[in-house]
Amino acid sequence: MLAGGLAVRLYGLDHGLPFSYHSDESLHFTSRAIRMFDDGFNPDYFQNPSGYTYLVHFALRFGWGGGWPFGDFSDLVAEFRDDPTDIYMTARYIAVALALLAVTGAYAVGRRLWGALEGVAAAAILAFAFLPVAYSRYGVTDAGALLPIVVALYGAVMVHEDGRRRWFVLAGAATGFAIGFKYTAGLLVVPLLVAAATRIRADRAAIRDTVLALAVMTLAFLVTTPYFLLDMGEALDELRAQSYAADEPKIGQGDDSPVFFYPSTLTWGLGWGAVAATLVGAVWLFRRDRMRAFLIAVFPVLLYLYLCTAGRHFARWLMPTYPALALLAAFGLARTARSFSLRPERQVLAFALLLGAILVQPVLADLRTGKLLERDDTRAEAREFLQSEFRPRPRIVIEPSVPFPWYRGFTAGFGPPPRYRKSYPPLPARPTRYLYAAGPERIDRYRDAGFCLVLVLSFVRERAEEERPPRTLAYYDRLERESDVVFDAHPYDDPSEPVTFDFDRSTHLYYDRGFARPGPEVRVRRLHDCKQGYGRPTTGDPAAFWR
Repeated sequence: MLAGGLAVRLYGLDHGLPFSYHSDESLHFTSRAIRMFDDGFNPDYFQNPSGYTYLVHFALRFGWGGGWPFGDFSDLVAEFRDDPTDIYMTARYIAVALALLAVTGAYAVGRRLWGALEGVAAAAILAFAFLPVAYSRYGVTDAGALLPIVVALYGAVMVHEDGRRRWFVLAGAATGFAIGFKYTAGLLVVPLLVAAATRIRADRAAIRDTVLALAVMTLAFLVTTPYFLLDMGEALDELRAQSYAADEPKIGQGDDSPVFFYPSTLTWGLGWGAVAATLVGAVWLFRRDRMRAFLIAVFPVLLYLYLCTAGRHFARWLMPTYPALALLAAFGLARTARSFSLRPERQVLAFALLLGAILVQPVLADLRTGKLLERDDTRAEAREFLQSEFRPRPRIVIEPSVPFPWYRGFTAGFGPPPRYRKSYPPLPARPTRYLYAAGPERIDRYRDAGFCLVLVLSFVRERAEEERPPRTLAYYDRLERESDVVFDAHPYDDPSEPVTFDFDRSTHLYYDRGFARPGPEVRVRRLHDCKQGYGRPTTGDPAAFWR
């Protein structure tokens, strides 16, 4: 099972490189780990906890130059600027390892709670579910939270059922480490406190153990994110800004309600069969042991309710619930298999058939997307075309759905208004600001400044078509009328049947069968009656051209 989980994650693991087209991967973790070689151990970033960033940093620190942790790492920093392929691969290998540790943890917890069949089922579901596989192909933090979450759930159950101090410590430590990868894992404190309350009712001495558990939880979190305490003012400011941003719907998300959105993501992120087994397992476990069912299920319910309060919604925000859902699904699957017969060999056969049926959907999706990621990204093809057909540093308007290093060799201009906050590396402005800044009058400014080439990406344009801001639509209408397409690349099997835009499935995951390779539809348009310029404009207001 571990070998299979490893294989599907390694399939297409080097996709996109040397560019990372996932903005969270390129901006939030590996780049911060590299920055710490110059600026010290403060990542100076608190939108996400630092646990994963530190793992990447120390893997590079001890792995670079034969494992010596001190000395000059200027070559490593230079390599990240010039060709970060090996560095990104290191970060992705860490994500893969963390995901497989979670699979191992799910097996151990399932077996300890119920039996070997439950352990195997929980591990298999977490090993092959599409979303955990997809997000361990990126160097992002999500996979890191899965193991401590499953251990924290087990610790809470054992606090209730056993009550010895070791379980308080285990539950507290696991909860703290989980928060060190995902802040939303903080809701794990609820099952811990509920389990502790049941022990306190029987023995007031358990109050001391509860306080100890909370202290250990805090310490574990600070081990992963120490500068949250040392730079608390900045940390709280960033969290407030992040919370404010999460309450603002992203342009292009449409009117989908998160109440229905998140359950729908489970049907493909976890799989239809696993969802059905989860519901069966939750019902049967509730009938058999209500408190155990509550302690496992309360975290997914609370996280779901919390996410429903945000204006934005993404499938991976619900991924911390997958270990709990896998445990419930495993219980339901094994309980169903055992209901077919009293003979052990028939139970195992039924279990194998049921588990195999559940895994068909996610395994096929894992293999299909792995094969797709092995192919060239459409944005890479567009870059090669521009480099081969134009002299160095052609002036070009590039829609912001490419990483910052992609811009090298081009004179890019006419981006959105600047973002008034520090960032590292420098940020090409985000699509929302670009779209709201667009208007038909910009076409004349392009011509006047010699920006005759416009790179149009479906990831950006389709967001405008979903939201329909009038000025932005008028901009695209005029751009089409007054330009010719000189390059076109699409990611679809059949370009006449493009995949409908979706923030999760279209931009990074490519889940739908209509995709043949990664990337958006890319068109390079050349304006009519426009003299192409090269290099930085020498006249005009620089603020009109530069981010």
